[in-house]
Amino acid sequence: MSLDIFTLTFNQFGEGMDYLDDLLYTKEHIWIKHYKENQYSLGITNFAQDLLGDIVYIDLTLGNKFNLNTSIGTIESVKTASDIIAPADGEIALINQDILNSPEKINEQPHESWICRISLYEKISQKNYLNKEEYLALIED
Repeated sequence: MSLDIFTLTFNQFGEGMDYLDDLLYTKEHIWIKHYKENQYSLGITNFAQDLLGDIVYIDLTLGNKFNLNTSIGTIESVKTASDIIAPADGEIALINQDILNSPEKINEQPHESWICRISLYEKISQKNYLNKEEYLALIED
């Protein structure tokens, strides 16, 4: 099951959330933030973590190569397990060991808690991602 299959109202999960202007969002409820050169930090949105519930485990493999819209790993919660959907073509360059050891930190600060750093094969175009306002409009529907 992927994070993009959930549909709940904006009033339940959208208002008052700490969405950041400097993040790029995907329709699959992933955020990325430029780190350096072709590397980006990746995490899940507040909307996604709220749907998942208490996160208990993250499954990722360092060096894993992936393509756009494929699974790069899994997030497990007390409710369900969900794929982390790739925002572009690339590979996992670094896994946040702090998050692996304490995955509940994602529930506490989803937009500050990066799960992994990814190296992308091509420069990204911001037009392929959502800004804060566009993402909030998406989850409002």
